[in-house]
Amino acid sequence: MKVYLFNVDNGLYEGEEFRSPAELEGAEGVTREAPPPYEAGTAPVYDRNLGRWRLVPVASLRQGATDD
Repeated sequence: MKVYLFNVDNGLYEGEEFRSPAELEGAEGVTREAPPPYEAGTAPVYDRNLGRWRLVPVASLRQGATDD
């Protein structure tokens, strides 16, 4: 089945691939929910607490990276 990958630390979308149902059991960073369509300047981020994707402005992600 097709699944969607996200970074477990920050939720950023990392692509898609196919896995068997057995491979999904206990897997982290994987969801069966497709990210929403997005345009330049936004990035899909998976919120594991809510179990859904949200779109985030890329500029806010860059800002967060420079705050470290």
